[in-house]
Amino acid sequence: MELSKVGRYILFACLFVTMFPVVKSLCPSKSAHGQWNEDGDRCILRCESGFEPSGCHVIRYTRGEWNHEIPHCQKEPIVSGRTLAAVGAGAAAVVAAPVVLAGAGFTAAGVAAGSLAAMLRAPFIAAWSWFAMTQIARVIGAPATTMGAVVVVIGAMTYVTSSLLSNCESE
Repeated sequence: MELSKVGRYILFACLFVTMFPVVKSLCPSKSAHGQWNEDGDRCILRCESGFEPSGCHVIRYTRGEWNHEIPHCQKEPIVSGRTLAAVGAGAAAVVAAPVVLAGAGFTAAGVAAGSLAAMLRAPFIAAWSWFAMTQIARVIGAPATTMGAVVVVIGAMTYVTSSLLSNCESE
């Protein structure tokens, strides 16, 4: 029994396809309540609504191993640990700010002579400086300026703490 020309092509195509392995995704298999997406040499875990990754959701496979633990989708807590840590850092900044300011020479009675605060304050209170002008106009004043600095410090500490808690790659 001889195969027809079309039959031989079909047989050749079947053999050709079976000789090459199927292209397999580098990413881990499907996660419960989530899906892995391949993005170049990275794998990104996307969780369903109400779920979040248990670790870094962007991972890479290099030199035979993953750069982070393989995460899975877990139920979102009401408040995450990262949020609590960032809020804790912000609260610590609120508590620490008066101590740091007092140590620098800012006191309830004013700026202590010869202190770091006096050295920092000198250029700002010179005649015709913006601070002197606001004091003259009674628009902003020292309390509002000090509070503005405290808010900036608290925001910066919260951001830095949140960033330090994670060594994960961003998308």
